[in-house]
Amino acid sequence: MYRMFSVARITAFLLVSLSFYAPNLFAQAPVIKYTTPHLYKINKPITPLVPANTGGAVPATIYGQVSIKAGRGIFGYFSTVTGVAADKNGNVFFADWNTNKIYKINAAGSLSVIAGSGATGWNDGLGPKASFNQPDALVLDAVGNLYVGDQSNNLIRKITPAGLVTTLAGTPNGVGATNGTGSNATFNGPRGMAVDNAGNVYVADEANNLIRKITPAGVVSTYAGSGASGAENGASNSASFNTPTGVALDTAGNLYVSDSGNNMIRKITPAGAVSTIASGFDFPRELRVDGTGNIYVAEQGRNFIKRVSPSGAVAIVAGTGRPDASGVKNIEFNSPIGLALDGNGNPYVGEGGGDVIKIVLTGYTINHVPLPSGLVFDPKTGIISGKPTVLFPPAVYTITAYNSYGSSTTTITIGVAGSVTPQSSVITFSSPAIVNIDVDDILHPNATSTNAVTPITYTSSNPAVAIVGADGRIKAVAPGTTVITAHQAGNDDYTAAEQVSQTFTVMKNQEITFPTLADKPTCSADFAAGATSSNSTISLTYVSSNTAVATVSATGIVHIVGAGSATITASQSGNTLYNPATPKSQLLTVTPPVLPSVTISPTGVLGGCDGLEVKYTADAQNAGNNATYQWMVNGQNSGDHSKTFTSSALHTGDIITCVVINNDGCVPLTSPVSNEATIKVDPSATLTLTISSSVSGTITSGAPVTFTAVSPNTLNNPVYQWYVNGQTVGTNSATFTSKTLANGDVVNCNMTSGGKCIANPLVNSNTITVAVIVPEKVIIPNVFTPNGDGHNDNWYIVGLQSNTQCIVNVYNRRGVIIYHSVGYPRPWDGTSNGITVPAGAYYYMIDTKNSSGKLTGEVTVLR
Repeated sequence: MYRMFSVARITAFLLVSLSFYAPNLFAQAPVIKYTTPHLYKINKPITPLVPANTGGAVPATIYGQVSIKAGRGIFGYFSTVTGVAADKNGNVFFADWNTNKIYKINAAGSLSVIAGSGATGWNDGLGPKASFNQPDALVLDAVGNLYVGDQSNNLIRKITPAGLVTTLAGTPNGVGATNGTGSNATFNGPRGMAVDNAGNVYVADEANNLIRKITPAGVVSTYAGSGASGAENGASNSASFNTPTGVALDTAGNLYVSDSGNNMIRKITPAGAVSTIASGFDFPRELRVDGTGNIYVAEQGRNFIKRVSPSGAVAIVAGTGRPDASGVKNIEFNSPIGLALDGNGNPYVGEGGGDVIKIVLTGYTINHVPLPSGLVFDPKTGIISGKPTVLFPPAVYTITAYNSYGSSTTTITIGVAGSVTPQSSVITFSSPAIVNIDVDDILHPNATSTNAVTPITYTSSNPAVAIVGADGRIKAVAPGTTVITAHQAGNDDYTAAEQVSQTFTVMKNQEITFPTLADKPTCSADFAAGATSSNSTISLTYVSSNTAVATVSATGIVHIVGAGSATITASQSGNTLYNPATPKSQLLTVTPPVLPSVTISPTGVLGGCDGLEVKYTADAQNAGNNATYQWMVNGQNSGDHSKTFTSSALHTGDIITCVVINNDGCVPLTSPVSNEATIKVDPSATLTLTISSSVSGTITSGAPVTFTAVSPNTLNNPVYQWYVNGQTVGTNSATFTSKTLANGDVVNCNMTSGGKCIANPLVNSNTITVAVIVPEKVIIPNVFTPNGDGHNDNWYIVGLQSNTQCIVNVYNRRGVIIYHSVGYPRPWDGTSNGITVPAGAYYYMIDTKNSSGKLTGEVTVLR
């Protein structure tokens, strides 16, 4: 960066395109101006007169140009066009109301039918398989779907880019105003439509005097209107319309309505407020809104295309040559109905006749006064050029430039003479003053002249300081002094100017870059402030605002003194070549020492066994590079000074803590005491296991015997394994029962147990050697005579007298036990409870509890 100190009428059906350009290209109306006046010498070529435009660009088109795109034999003839739509790719769609077809003219000018067989009907399907009944309005959504107001079918149809026709809403031939979804809804003469960014379709339901809304899912509701015919403004549900035929949306979501029966343009805000913004029309039909809020209206009754500005001003854009027409006068419309704007801002109009016509409404026009012979006006650029061939008195010409946002009008005076006395060119060059240079070091000396036609050029006496480029601009190269001289050539109208010089001193600005200073702790070492400059030939100087916090040397070395904050400012003086730099400052914050901190793990209560080694680990923050650790048990120092502490001598309830010491700073910094950890020590356990037998002494062969394992200190989920002669038997149970043991068999048991701190998880029991005897054979008499004669008085059973475990039961004929004995030490004597039983047959059941099993039968008592 440097700073300088300077010492034909067309009828029948029309489809019309009013050509405008995209809003992003022409965001405002043009503002044009020509240099004037000009007195030219006869038979001498003139320097072209080019308009200066400080407003929106003007398209290079010919204003008022008309061309036939279709009709009158080109692609045949059409009947009545009521709906028009156009996309940003140059495709134009239109509905032929009488022939029930939807057409497309692509950007290359080819015509095709995209939907409709021509027959009357409401069939859905692909392209020509579909049918319509007087299709009216058309509208496109953001993804290229085309919606059709199928007027006489009372349907809203949808055509995809692939040509598939479906019905979005409405009952075929059903007349009404019922809201609902899809075919459950009814319309009465739907016409104009609009689509918002969310895909909602708005419909002018003409005969119902309603504005309807259809969601992408086909849900129909009433957006505005009471249904009564009228012109009431107000809330949407109480407002009234009279034959609404068209709707259009602006970028703010306002919906505009062609209220044809009232000859008005109405507005519905997103909040539902209805108002009138323009009136005095003659049956307005379709309408559309451009990007700046202008509303274009097809006025069917007067054959005009009109524009309503955002302020409500109404102007005629195109129409039948009437004196008040402000647009194209040589166009006579024949009942304009359909209207659309394409993506480039071009309106299209559909009529009821037979042609498709495009009209351009942008470019330049000049009034009817003829230019002197030999001079030519270019309507695309507004440039006047040529060689005048006749004498011509000075005349004033009015030139107007048009774009899609408006127009600009200016005047220019032109004459032709046999000889011309040039006017003087006088340069005024400002006296030395400070001139700010662009960021690209371009100097603007701002010399002016009485001659505004030929350019002022410059030279520099010292190219090492400033040079004049091929584009005529002066660029500062380096600090220093140079003489800038202004020159101006003459022409037919002006003499050459005398050159004027000024001395410029170019001084370069210096720019200091000072990065943010990081916060520092009090023990920080000295460090460089770090400011730099775009000019290294002049040293930076520094100052500290608070020397109790930090001082700074002449070379920018910062020394920390204490905690607090100080502003460090870097400055740079100037000289004859460099301007003083703007000082730059940065805040330095010095923080008190940051205490280290430490946490230990595992946290909480650690479980363990008596004598088991445990380990704790410290996690320190801000401990520096040479940290030491002090572990404590119950507040008493313990362990070494490492990050870990290991011990096998801890007891239940012992509390373990730690501190860390940062040894990196000027003084050691000790952390607060860490979190507490403690331990719960469980004593070690030695398991024992003893087994016992349910039978003491000798076991009768075949008799069951149960062994029971008992452990006085069993812990969690013991598992038992029984053995006979070393072979596994039984189940996981504390008891084992068997009736197959043999004499001399050895029985023992092993047990494993879960739990903590067990010294012997697997324990073996004592052993039991069993003694087994084989019982003698049991012989049961079937009769005895207990009559006291000393012979056969008892029921003596061989083999039971020594069996102490057997069970003997005797039953009478009624099943009542009359004798019961465990063991059979004394034979039955034929009595029951001391009373002699009657003679007869009795039933017995004997359980020997050994290999003889259970014995049953009859015994007869004889007397």
